[in-house]
Amino acid sequence: MSIFFKGILLFSALFSNVVSAQNILEYHLKVGDSMTVSQKAIQDITQDLDGTKHELKNTIEADYTFVVSQKTDSTYIINFNFERFKMVTNSNLYGDVINIDTKNSISKDDIQAQVFLGMIGSKLKMELLKNGKIKSVSGTEKMIAKMIDKAGISDELTKQVMIESMKKEFGNKSLAQSFEQMTFIYPNKKVKMGDTWVNIYKGDLNAKNTWKLDTINEKTLELSADSDITMSTKDENVSMTLTGKQQTKLTASKTSGFIKDMVVKQTAKGVSVMAQMTDVDIPTTITSTTTYKTIKHVQ
Repeated sequence: MSIFFKGILLFSALFSNVVSAQNILEYHLKVGDSMTVSQKAIQDITQDLDGTKHELKNTIEADYTFVVSQKTDSTYIINFNFERFKMVTNSNLYGDVINIDTKNSISKDDIQAQVFLGMIGSKLKMELLKNGKIKSVSGTEKMIAKMIDKAGISDELTKQVMIESMKKEFGNKSLAQSFEQMTFIYPNKKVKMGDTWVNIYKGDLNAKNTWKLDTINEKTLELSADSDITMSTKDENVSMTLTGKQQTKLTASKTSGFIKDMVVKQTAKGVSVMAQMTDVDIPTTITSTTTYKTIKHVQ
């Protein structure tokens, strides 16, 4: 047999072993590991009220840093904080609605921007299971208090109302559910290339995710997921109930398990109900693309 054909057979055997090998996919972090992630979400909302289309575009950007402080047999304790937050909202009917970027100079009179400035640098902590499920988040009480202080609100009743409102978006439970959409990606079983598994996200976004191990080698792994989603939100002004689909693709480090990059695309349709028009269902469609990228990883 020629060396050429021997080489082909050897390559085929090695490839077969890689494809059929059972892999434990999980996080392998070390105390002191530091990861800075940049996130960008572009969301388009279309509402149709009596033939008038209201089109909103939200662009949200954030940078945050995670530092592993402790490690146990089953979990990691991770300190994290927001480094930057940007939010821009445009409306085809009302023009620019929100324009906030904490990296820019912010006027003390811009109360809305001052509130988000209070997020920056606040020390938070999460307990992360090795499959990416977030067991808990703590520290948001101080962050929310800082956000309210930045707004310069002195009336105690107003403060309490704001605290309860902000807990829905930035409380311990809410942040845990939000970050799980980036971290909770691994199965509780050994898998080989092509295998699938299911997990569930809960919160304002409920998702049943069917994951697949697309490729794996010594350095990286690639996963994808197809999801059935339900969005349910309610505040003093509007409530929304929508259902739809979500597609996720990501590349992660085989060594640490932490993502290198991730793209999540969503389409959902349903109805909105305005507080002052409770008997009117407004047809609503939301499409969004969210990208995550690890811009710095120090091990």
